[in-house]
Amino acid sequence: MPLPVSGVCPECLRHPPALDALHAGWAYAWPLDQLILAYKHGADVRAERILAALVERVATTARETDGTEQPLRPDVVLPVPLHPERLRERGFNQSEYLARRVARVLGVVLDCDGLRRIRVTGSQQALGRQARRRNVKGAFAWTGPSLTGRRVLVVDDVATTGATLSALVGVLRQAGAERVEGLVLARA
Repeated sequence: MPLPVSGVCPECLRHPPALDALHAGWAYAWPLDQLILAYKHGADVRAERILAALVERVATTARETDGTEQPLRPDVVLPVPLHPERLRERGFNQSEYLARRVARVLGVVLDCDGLRRIRVTGSQQALGRQARRRNVKGAFAWTGPSLTGRRVLVVDDVATTGATLSALVGVLRQAGAERVEGLVLARA
């Protein structure tokens, strides 16, 4: 959960998440929530530019830690994929756009093809924690090269319950990933 300083939240201490680390820039609150929605659902170009600058800042901060936590050093950056049907509807994948910016800042490879959403899932917005987990269970597959021994960074716009990122961790670990971290603009 959001903290005023870097560190591990009490909930994660009690119930360790599937991710090795989650890097989130801000809490999902005004005005960031409105910018994310304007971009995600309205392709607002001004919001896109602001979010690009913000995600670059999150990546830079995660890379340059103060020594209290492990710095972000992935081998590959992956966007959370949209199902092809949703991609056709929306016209773009906001996570891919953000992941491109993160990969550039970190100077690492971006893979937009290996991780696939193989099942259409409903919107997560109105679902509770358990329903979100059921919604994304079995929705993803890794079709890229082996990730054996690789450190993977998954990029998305918002982390709410962590259901999507947790589902991805399972798929990526099966593909051999040694470490899986997430990076998001905001944590709800």
